Amino acid sequence: MLARLRAMATPHVLLRPLRCDFHSLILITGGEATHVVDFVEHRLAPGSVLWIKPGQVQQYGADEILGDLVIFQPDFLIPATRAATIANYPQGLTVAHDTKAGGSIDYSRRALHDAYGGVAQQHGDATPEDAELLRYLLGVLILRLDSATPSSELTDPDGLDSRFRILLERDFRWAHDAEHYAKRLGYSLRTLNRATQRTAGESPKQAVSRRLVLEARRLLAHTDRPVAMIAYELGFSDASNFATFFRRQTDETPSAFRVRAGQSSGREAD
Repeated sequence: MLARLRAMATPHVLLRPLRCDFHSLILITGGEATHVVDFVEHRLAPGSVLWIKPGQVQQYGADEILGDLVIFQPDFLIPATRAATIANYPQGLTVAHDTKAGGSIDYSRRALHDAYGGVAQQHGDATPEDAELLRYLLGVLILRLDSATPSSELTDPDGLDSRFRILLERDFRWAHDAEHYAKRLGYSLRTLNRATQRTAGESPKQAVSRRLVLEARRLLAHTDRPVAMIAYELGFSDASNFATFFRRQTDETPSAFRVRAGQSSGREAD
């Protein structure tokens, strides 16, 4: 699948920042490469797994790698299952694991690969029965990935931090104050702060700022929208306030970051 993707896409398309509205699971079986997800580099080698969730910005490296690329829409998995909950958790979850040949993740990868290959060879288009089988096998793969990922149950036993992250994903564009989230969740700000510090080592206010910066970087890297428009989309009163916030959080201006990300439109000035 990865080889087919490179054959179908022109090199400059894969080397520039991409933002998709579907899930991408990259499972490496050969070669090594660097893959950037939300501006963090991940070195991939045989046995590595990388999960890019909808909305994350990714950038393929120039190196050749072999393996499977599993693409699926957010509503593809069987509803109300643990796998669907994991996949549809709004915070981007990028995982990179080194798995031994024949391990549970690799076994699930091969089962899904073989099933998909059989469907494509026999029918071309999946029947309802084929789709159900692929949903089950993809769910198993996701559960295997989850079991290999450190659990947050010990640090977030009541799920308050998880509920905060879900609410944050919904409201961060317009609600920049931590009190908003504490009130909506029905807790004091002190209680919410304890939960986020225990789970992620940050205050609710820091989490809101970090999410705003991430979205700003995504928009600056992946679009040519003017800085003023991005400021408006993220709930700032004007471009100047947004630029001040961005510079305070990142030590560079929005336009400087855009140039560094390789997506300067040549129209903005801070």
